[in-house]
Amino acid sequence: MAAQSIIQLGAGGILRDKSGRLVMTFTTPLGEGTNNKAELEAAILGLTWALELGYRNIILELDSQLVVHWILKKVAPQWSIITQLGRLQNLISQTQNFKCLHVFREANWVADALSKHSHKTTTPQVYFNIQHTPKKARPYYHLDLLQMPSFRRNKTKRIKEPP
Repeated sequence: MAAQSIIQLGAGGILRDKSGRLVMTFTTPLGEGTNNKAELEAAILGLTWALELGYRNIILELDSQLVVHWILKKVAPQWSIITQLGRLQNLISQTQNFKCLHVFREANWVADALSKHSHKTTTPQVYFNIQHTPKKARPYYHLDLLQMPSFRRNKTKRIKEPP
């Protein structure tokens, strides 16, 4: 089993209505932990907000296939996240229709940008319109509305030929 790195965590997410329009976004610092803990906390926060706002037909999209498998009970979870997973399962039991789907990171840029923004805050932040949502998340939201793909790009180093 591979060791997991303990890192500074943040959660971010977006709630959309059935037509894909923004209902709200959120971002919150989480302290230290693993990326799987951050994924679960973001799911818990998003589902909690959705239920509070009266939504009962939920599609939860995550970019961690492992966490999706834990939620769908396809794979046994690590002992260290059983409590979090139990909290999430309790929330899921309050929905009428629930689907949990894996999406590639490229389809999850809004949540990713919100998660990164959490490192600049000390308290949870909630936004109910796109104008107040952190600037780095806004273009990804607009691309999503247009059903335009986003791509990861890495800068490549140029290797100089030896003399």
